Amino acid sequence: MPNQKKFTPNSILDVKQYIFCDFDDGFVLSDSRFVKLFNSCKEVFKSFDLSFKKDVPYFKLSVARCPYCGTRHVVKYGFTNRILVFKEIGKTMVKVQRYICKRCDKTFQTDLTSLVDKNSNFTNELKNESEHLISDYLGSLKNVCKSFKKFFGISVSHQTIENWLFVNENILEFDLGRCSGYYVFDVEWIKINGEWKYRHTLLDAISNCIVADVIYDTEDETTVEKFLKESTANKNKKVITTDLDSKYPQIITKLGFKHQLCIFHAKKSLNKQLKVFKDKYHLSEKEFEECHQQLIMIKDLFDLDNYDEAEKELQSLIFRKDEFHPSIYEIIRKSISPRYKSFIYHLKDKRIERTSNKIENAFQKTMPKSRKRIFKTTRGVLKRIYRRDLIWNDNRKKDFENQQSF
Repeated sequence: MPNQKKFTPNSILDVKQYIFCDFDDGFVLSDSRFVKLFNSCKEVFKSFDLSFKKDVPYFKLSVARCPYCGTRHVVKYGFTNRILVFKEIGKTMVKVQRYICKRCDKTFQTDLTSLVDKNSNFTNELKNESEHLISDYLGSLKNVCKSFKKFFGISVSHQTIENWLFVNENILEFDLGRCSGYYVFDVEWIKINGEWKYRHTLLDAISNCIVADVIYDTEDETTVEKFLKESTANKNKKVITTDLDSKYPQIITKLGFKHQLCIFHAKKSLNKQLKVFKDKYHLSEKEFEECHQQLIMIKDLFDLDNYDEAEKELQSLIFRKDEFHPSIYEIIRKSISPRYKSFIYHLKDKRIERTSNKIENAFQKTMPKSRKRIFKTTRGVLKRIYRRDLIWNDNRKKDFENQQSF
């Protein structure tokens, strides 16, 4: 009679134990939950082993070695109970093997950092899943929380998920495909731990999507040039629209761009200068009204439909000294004539953004004034900016696709 294998019922065993068997048929476990747990851990099995006893997962080192002195003369020294949250099975109580070194007499436990971050209960696999869910639920982190509850049965707060989002603490660049070459650039002030920092942002004027974001400690010529050079590398270079900051023209021209000055800021600046001259030269109400009308005539030149006509008129201003009040002529000489072409490039090419309003709107949506003073670390700011930039770009892409469909 041929020999036959007989299986002993689990009920008569003192200790119920599940063991992985490395055959061609794969690993076999009695509990489907443990199969899911094993699949969650198999990518990081190089540093530790996993077994199951009495329905409890046990983690131990593959090769026990003291992390302090490097010897392998170590012995087991009990277990540490720990609750981990896995993507497939949720909260699970596990036991982590502890050891004591016979040489240096120090204790340590199985290193699980490849599976779960230190001082965290959520596994790295679960955290990485938030990145995929963010791409599907960009409108709200609360929707991501709902998806965790629905698909995995795990309750996670929206703040916890935001803390998981990975952010490289260098320049934040976004893959927009082929950029148009028409950009808007500006700098926003953000207070971090009581100190003002500077958020440099570049936006594609055609798609209205953010190209790059970065936080710097300063806003000098070096940082501006570095940011623009890095964020426009290997991209189309045509025009950058900015405000009237005096350090921008030389940098932008050096990088191979044409420079369009924001018309809104230009008109606002001219009005401000006139008010300063009113107090400085004690202009009467009649003189001020005369200057105001002359200034309106000059500002209207920025809005002409024909580039050649606007260029001709702006060029002639410097030669018409007798036609203007001395205060207005000083404004023409200092603020308009030296860079008059930068005010009217948009008349030559309608794709050029004539104001920086688009990037101001992006600032308001991605970092409103109510949030600009509450951050303690640069990483915290970048996490906020990164997530909100993704939302902004995703919405702009949808708007662009809807426009194309009509």
